[in-house]
Amino acid sequence: MILSRKMALAGVAAVLAVTSCALSWWNPWGSAAAPVKSSSIAWRQKAPTTTVTNSEEIFKRAFWRRSSSEDKILHAERHEWSDGDGLQRWQWFLVVKASAQLIKDLRDDNAFGLVPGSVGSLNPEAPDWFVFKPDDFSELRSPHSGMRLMFSKTDNTLYATDSGRGFTKGAPEPAKQAAPASAPGRLPTTPPPHSKP
Repeated sequence: MILSRKMALAGVAAVLAVTSCALSWWNPWGSAAAPVKSSSIAWRQKAPTTTVTNSEEIFKRAFWRRSSSEDKILHAERHEWSDGDGLQRWQWFLVVKASAQLIKDLRDDNAFGLVPGSVGSLNPEAPDWFVFKPDDFSELRSPHSGMRLMFSKTDNTLYATDSGRGFTKGAPEPAKQAAPASAPGRLPTTPPPHSKP
């Protein structure tokens, strides 16, 4: 009786240990959770003042829509550089197991008016997880900005990135010119009336 009780307690302890180990690795948000910022990036100037890892928010700002239940965001990160004058520079990176609708909208319907390009060198400030074999992807890119969409040739994986400047200050207001002292107006076409004495 004592031996079976010890065996039962040992069994329960083993089950609890395995369960707690499994739960420590389990992520209830699946692959949608963004990774922690990597510190191995060699920044061009200085590290960003803000790093955003809210994958849904980054997806929404990147594609001007919310992700569908079929879109699985694997990684997402946005870097922002700000100072006293506001946002100076930004860039974002996304890896998505895209739904058929998202692929159709971005690649087939070309929602952003991108042009085909060859997958070349990537931004050196990209996170460590933003790597892939260029030969396995086709690319659409913006001719006027930093937006690049890389579509897997074998599955529905989408790598996407964009970068840009922040809000620039407007031009200073022109100095107000003083109005002329007396601007001559239009002269009457008839002489003034004469008074009779």
